[in-house]
Amino acid sequence: MKVKVNRKTIDLFEGARVKHALLKYFIARKWNAAQVDRLVVRDAAGQLLDHDAPLNVNPQISFKLVT
Repeated sequence: MKVKVNRKTIDLFEGARVKHALLKYFIARKWNAAQVDRLVVRDAAGQLLDHDAPLNVNPQISFKLVT
């Protein structure tokens, strides 16, 4: 299944959740994956998403690091 994270398309398994997409995005960029828990995630409509939300409902997400 294809998902867009901050306008970058990534491939994930069916049934993946927001946290899976974030982890793959961070690991691909060699960023510190420990920061994933500190992210605020929104869908394409701007609604806040939980990290356990299914991606089949929200295939486009964006995130922002909360300091």
